[in-house]
Amino acid sequence: MNLFDKFLSKNYRLLKTSIIIFVLIIIFLDESFNSYVFKKDLANIISDGVLSFILTILLVNLAFYLINLKQKQLNEQIDQLTEAYQYIGQINRKIDTLLEVDISRLDHSKNNNLNESSAAIFKQLINLLQPKAGVFYLKPPLQFKIYHGEDSHPDIKKTLDNIINMNVKEFKYSHNPENEQFFKEIGVADHLLKKYTFLIKPVYMHEKDVGHMILLFHKNQKLEDRDLNIIRIYSFYLALNYTFKPELNFYQNQLE
Repeated sequence: MNLFDKFLSKNYRLLKTSIIIFVLIIIFLDESFNSYVFKKDLANIISDGVLSFILTILLVNLAFYLINLKQKQLNEQIDQLTEAYQYIGQINRKIDTLLEVDISRLDHSKNNNLNESSAAIFKQLINLLQPKAGVFYLKPPLQFKIYHGEDSHPDIKKTLDNIINMNVKEFKYSHNPENEQFFKEIGVADHLLKKYTFLIKPVYMHEKDVGHMILLFHKNQKLEDRDLNIIRIYSFYLALNYTFKPELNFYQNQLE
């Protein structure tokens, strides 16, 4: 409950109390008038007063129950709108990041280094999804390996290297107990699976397995379909970076 809700609830209690006190005064005045004018006996005054008070309590509680219910629905709608705006903001930031990938940097026909461009693409993915740890590995003959966050846990780097040596050829994601079984079978320790979600994405070019991306996320960091698609897109960029050699001078001459 936020400060606004607390303030609102406090005002509701004050208003409810005020209404009940006001009704009690009205009942007292009404029964006094009946007693003085119509000579109503004390027993009827007490029974009618108590009945009126009970009905008032029930009606006031019902009214404020409906008000609180409506307020709760309004707060839920506000929360949904806030989440929607946050979601749109995240999507826009991720789209902007995707658009920042400069295809011309993938040109290795000049002096662009494959390792440097691969590292730049992988680091961009890391900044985008914020995994706890990860590694990108290119197989020989162009062997290259870059880690992220492996020093945060003594077993992580060793586990990443073991997974790389397994040469997994399919997309694997330990997002539920059934999928965690695969990672247990390839030697990932139980205490790591309880704390992290593992993701393996082979990098392919023309159906050739050229490397792997392995990412670790905290269990409470939920990956949605858009995040998995972003990983696939960056896998494609890394595969493209492996082989892409456009003749940029040709296109520049055509424009001139």
